[in-house]
Amino acid sequence: MEVAAHESSDFEGTPQNRFPMKGIPRMRIRNVSITVRDLAMAVQFYRDTLLLPVESTTEGADVVIGLSRLSMTAGDGFVGVHHLAFGILPSEFGRAHKWLARRVSLFQADGSEIIPGSDLWKSRSLYFLGPEGIILEFIARDADASADSSRGDKPRILSISEVGIGVGDVLGTVATLSEELAIPNFYDCSSTFASMGGHDGLLIVVHRERVWFPTESSRPAHGSLTVQIESPAMNTRVEPGPGISIVSG
Repeated sequence: MEVAAHESSDFEGTPQNRFPMKGIPRMRIRNVSITVRDLAMAVQFYRDTLLLPVESTTEGADVVIGLSRLSMTAGDGFVGVHHLAFGILPSEFGRAHKWLARRVSLFQADGSEIIPGSDLWKSRSLYFLGPEGIILEFIARDADASADSSRGDKPRILSISEVGIGVGDVLGTVATLSEELAIPNFYDCSSTFASMGGHDGLLIVVHRERVWFPTESSRPAHGSLTVQIESPAMNTRVEPGPGISIVSG
């Protein structure tokens, strides 16, 4: 949820959904593939700190994140950091806050670890650092209020809810993703920030020189990133920037 209440100054007008949300299948994020410098350290974090299932693959490792997967392979170093948000249940937000705070250091904004989205987003978030500086987020959306809660101490993680993408031309990328993949705008679209998709899955498209909220200096990664989604446009690949691919299928 990179757009918090303080981001409203970046918003240019009302959402311009060239593909209206009504009648369009939900966009879900099925798989995100990235490279990491230290695969063993990354695996250890997701397995032992976040207690997520990790499966070995011929190329590296897959982290099972609800209905989604994070595929990691060992690769060369890259500049900047990635951003992923994991969806959790609103009914479990308090539990998730306590559970996560025992395992990682949480970012604060305006003196609070609980960071609300705008009135349109209807969400609350917790931000923290993962392996190699990746900006991770637990986000609880009111839209998921009807989902069943889990039992025990660990919160239920629904899926990869958001993927951050750094590009040179935000508005041009929005137009291409709308045209080629039939992904609608969400609630935000400006020359430096746009959200595309819906509550089940969002692509957070930002200018590559924009700093990731809520950090003071972390910028989007200039590294390999492949996002596999479900969208109305099947078997389509869009490459919005060097090393970045959005694949529908």
